[in-house]
Amino acid sequence: MYNSEKLGTMHVNITKQKNLFFLKRDLKSSNFKKVKKKINNFFKKNHSVILNISEVKEMDSKTVNYIVNLFTKAIDHDKEINLVGYGTKDIYDELMTRNII
Repeated sequence: MYNSEKLGTMHVNITKQKNLFFLKRDLKSSNFKKVKKKINNFFKKNHSVILNISEVKEMDSKTVNYIVNLFTKAIDHDKEINLVGYGTKDIYDELMTRNII
Protein backbone atom coordinates (compact mmCIF):
# COMPACT_ATOMS: atom_id res chain seq x y z
CA MET A 1 0.00 0.00 0.00
CA TYR A 2 1.31 3.43 -0.90
CA ASN A 3 1.15 6.06 1.81
CA SER A 4 2.51 9.48 1.10
CA GLU A 5 2.35 12.59 3.24
CA LYS A 6 3.93 15.96 2.75
CA LEU A 7 4.90 18.43 5.39
CA GLY A 8 6.49 21.53 4.01
CA THR A 9 7.93 24.68 5.47
CA MET A 10 9.90 27.38 3.78
CA HIS A 11 13.17 25.42 3.76
CA VAL A 12 12.33 21.78 4.51
CA ASN A 13 10.10 19.17 2.94
CA ILE A 14 9.33 15.64 4.07
CA THR A 15 7.50 12.90 2.21
CA LYS A 16 6.72 9.55 3.86
CA GLN A 17 6.12 6.21 2.19
CA LYS A 18 5.51 3.47 4.78
CA ASN A 19 8.60 3.72 7.05
CA LEU A 20 10.75 5.69 4.59
CA PHE A 21 11.05 9.45 5.06
CA PHE A 22 12.41 11.50 2.15
CA LEU A 23 13.91 14.69 3.56
CA LYS A 24 14.57 17.57 1.18
CA ARG A 25 16.10 21.04 1.24
CA ASP A 26 17.63 22.50 4.43
CA LEU A 27 17.49 20.73 7.80
CA LYS A 28 18.17 23.31 10.46
CA SER A 29 17.01 23.51 14.05
CA SER A 30 15.05 26.67 13.18
CA ASN A 31 12.80 24.82 10.72
CA PHE A 32 13.06 21.20 11.84
CA LYS A 33 10.52 21.18 14.70
CA LYS A 34 7.56 19.78 12.75
CA VAL A 35 9.75 17.24 10.97
CA LYS A 36 11.18 16.01 14.30
CA LYS A 37 7.66 15.68 15.72
CA LYS A 38 6.52 13.68 12.69
CA ILE A 39 9.50 11.31 12.85
CA ASN A 40 9.29 10.92 16.66
CA ASN A 41 5.58 10.10 16.55
CA PHE A 42 6.14 7.54 13.81
CA PHE A 43 9.12 5.98 15.58
CA LYS A 44 7.18 5.59 18.86
CA LYS A 45 4.62 3.38 17.10
CA ASN A 46 6.87 1.49 14.67
CA HIS A 47 9.93 -0.73 14.84
CA SER A 48 12.01 0.84 12.08
CA VAL A 49 12.50 4.07 10.19
CA ILE A 50 14.60 4.97 7.18
CA LEU A 51 15.69 8.55 6.57
CA ASN A 52 16.65 9.39 3.00
CA ILE A 53 18.77 12.54 3.11
CA SER A 54 20.00 12.44 -0.47
CA GLU A 55 18.20 15.71 -1.32
CA VAL A 56 19.20 17.60 1.83
CA LYS A 57 21.15 20.70 0.87
CA GLU A 58 22.29 21.78 4.34
CA MET A 59 22.14 20.35 7.87
CA ASP A 60 23.19 22.14 11.06
CA SER A 61 24.85 20.56 14.10
CA LYS A 62 21.61 20.45 16.15
CA THR A 63 19.93 18.43 13.43
CA VAL A 64 22.91 16.05 13.26
CA ASN A 65 22.68 15.69 17.07
CA TYR A 66 18.97 14.89 16.75
CA ILE A 67 19.74 12.10 14.26
CA VAL A 68 22.54 10.79 16.49
CA ASN A 69 20.15 10.81 19.48
CA LEU A 70 17.57 8.99 17.37
CA PHE A 71 20.13 6.22 16.82
CA THR A 72 20.75 6.05 20.58
CA LYS A 73 17.01 5.87 21.24
CA ALA A 74 16.65 3.11 18.65
CA ILE A 75 19.38 1.04 20.31
CA ASP A 76 17.88 1.58 23.78
CA HIS A 77 14.43 0.46 22.60
CA ASP A 78 15.55 -2.39 20.30
CA LYS A 79 14.43 -0.52 17.21
CA GLU A 80 16.09 0.11 13.88
CA ILE A 81 17.03 3.31 12.07
CA ASN A 82 18.83 3.61 8.76
CA LEU A 83 20.12 6.51 6.71
CA VAL A 84 20.42 6.54 2.95
CA GLY A 85 21.69 9.11 0.51
CA TYR A 86 24.56 11.48 0.05
CA GLY A 87 25.86 12.79 3.39
CA THR A 88 25.17 9.69 5.43
CA LYS A 89 28.87 8.89 5.72
CA ASP A 90 29.43 12.03 7.79
CA ILE A 91 26.64 11.07 10.18
CA TYR A 92 27.83 7.46 10.43
CA ASP A 93 31.35 8.79 11.11
CA GLU A 94 29.90 10.89 13.95
CA LEU A 95 28.09 7.83 15.31
CA MET A 96 31.33 5.86 15.28
CA THR A 97 33.27 8.72 16.91
CA ARG A 98 30.71 8.76 19.74
CA ASN A 99 30.88 4.92 20.02
CA ILE A 100 27.17 4.55 19.24
CA ILE A 101 27.63 2.08 16.41
